[in-house]
Amino acid sequence: MGTLTRPAIAFVNPSVGFSDRRKSKPIGLAYIMAYLEKSGFPSSGFDFGDSEDDAVELAAHYGLDRFDVVGFSVYNESFRAAIAMAEWIKNRRPECLIVLGGPHATAVHEHILRRYSCVDVVVRREGEEAMLDLVRGLGADADGGLDDRAGLTGIKGTTWRAPDGAGLLVNEDRDFVPDLDQIPFPDAEFTSHSGYPDLTYYDEVQGRLKAALTICSSRSCPYNCSFCGVLTIGRKYRSREAERVVAELLHFRARHGVNYEHVYFSDANFFVSPTRALEVAEALYEADPQVTFSFGTRVNQILKAAEVLPRLKECGLRFIELGIESASEPVLERLAKHVKPEVNVAAVRLLKRLGIEISLDFIMLDPATTLPDVRANLEFLREAGFYDYVPHDHLYTALVLYEGTPIRDFYARRFGVVFDPDDLPSPFTLFELPEVQRFSDTLRAFRKRWQDRIDDALAQGELALASMADGSDLPRNSHARLQLDVVSLRHAPNLFMERLLEDAEAGFPRLDEVGGAGGGLDALLPRLGHDHVHLHDLIERTEAVAREAGFAQAPGAAAPHGRD
Repeated sequence: MGTLTRPAIAFVNPSVGFSDRRKSKPIGLAYIMAYLEKSGFPSSGFDFGDSEDDAVELAAHYGLDRFDVVGFSVYNESFRAAIAMAEWIKNRRPECLIVLGGPHATAVHEHILRRYSCVDVVVRREGEEAMLDLVRGLGADADGGLDDRAGLTGIKGTTWRAPDGAGLLVNEDRDFVPDLDQIPFPDAEFTSHSGYPDLTYYDEVQGRLKAALTICSSRSCPYNCSFCGVLTIGRKYRSREAERVVAELLHFRARHGVNYEHVYFSDANFFVSPTRALEVAEALYEADPQVTFSFGTRVNQILKAAEVLPRLKECGLRFIELGIESASEPVLERLAKHVKPEVNVAAVRLLKRLGIEISLDFIMLDPATTLPDVRANLEFLREAGFYDYVPHDHLYTALVLYEGTPIRDFYARRFGVVFDPDDLPSPFTLFELPEVQRFSDTLRAFRKRWQDRIDDALAQGELALASMADGSDLPRNSHARLQLDVVSLRHAPNLFMERLLEDAEAGFPRLDEVGGAGGGLDALLPRLGHDHVHLHDLIERTEAVAREAGFAQAPGAAAPHGRD
């Protein structure tokens, strides 16, 4: 009989191919790591989510080939990076058990194992219990070694390549974890290639910056929006008790030595049960009245539980991430939102009336978008008061066709194509109408050329205005002009988009008369500020006043307008 062993285990969040300065720890992997740790199986975490470095070079630099088990959490965007790392590890350490999990792996588990010999097993849906069974099996008897896996291939919720090479072993689904309160807090550390910025929230009510913590208080969502990756994992909604949410906040305060005073709830849909939401809010308030919080939900739930919102605000609710998605009825139907545009309007009006800030989830374009759809979106944004809304990301969004979602299947049938399961088609290349394609191309050209400059100037201008409010030596007329210039900068992308849409509706005469999309941008730029100047001049003037006030900053720094 051999001795009991503990395999060396690593969990990896692969790169999605670009940098995101708002990066946070991969909470799904953190839950799995904490769950294994509780049962005596420590692991190492590696987070490359925002790295732009070569995947194989990252694997080599951090020595991922020294582990007995390496698990990758994969999305469409990160799948190819995960496979590149897995192949490198397998070539250097053939006995290593390579495990893939996450939404993308769940959606195409059979395809992955058929195409990629470097992957040994896919864990479908939730990963805590299945991963524990795997590592327990590997560590049960040292005489068996890592190649003795016959006893592991029957684990529920997993898909394997048959040991004899004849087909796949697709085991029955594992039941969802019924009691989320039995899972340890996601207290796991990751080696990160770029580090984590401090998570903060600027509380305009209290007038100060707060340390913030992300907490997931529930899993899944009972709705069936056609574009949502939650459908891949399953719609079985479960929630945690309010006391455990408070205990998690207090745990991480003590663990990190940080007085977290804002909670970002990362739930797919925090407001499924308004009664439970209120219980959580009141428990947080009782524990510490200074704690504020925010969450995401759907517009129809806002209206159904309107009577709860005032009390939530009293308990510290600051903003709601609202899944509006579109103001066009045909688009809402394609997205399976099961709401009408007027419901979006009513929900926004209610929240504004109550003084609850809105974080906007919006899909400006999808492959079947028409110019009237875009017109409906822009009219909604103007009439609903989102002209001052920053950041401007919502203006540039396009529907992403994630593997495993009904909307991807819908467009595959509509286009008469078969999307490669390994690929995530660019949402900016799928438009059916040429006028929408050109509209999108021109809008993206504007974003590339101007948006970063607008963001930096806005940040500096708002910091300068804040300093003036606290007592600046700058003349009063400079303050008034800067206020107008800052408002103009906030409006600039909206105004450009309106002018571009007008040109598109007319057949692009202004764009064409100066020689194409690149050169045509200047013809569509609005004149801004109190003296109607070019956008370039407005940006330079704002930055000059900010420098005079002593508030020049490095490009990319965060502005103090609400969420950081």
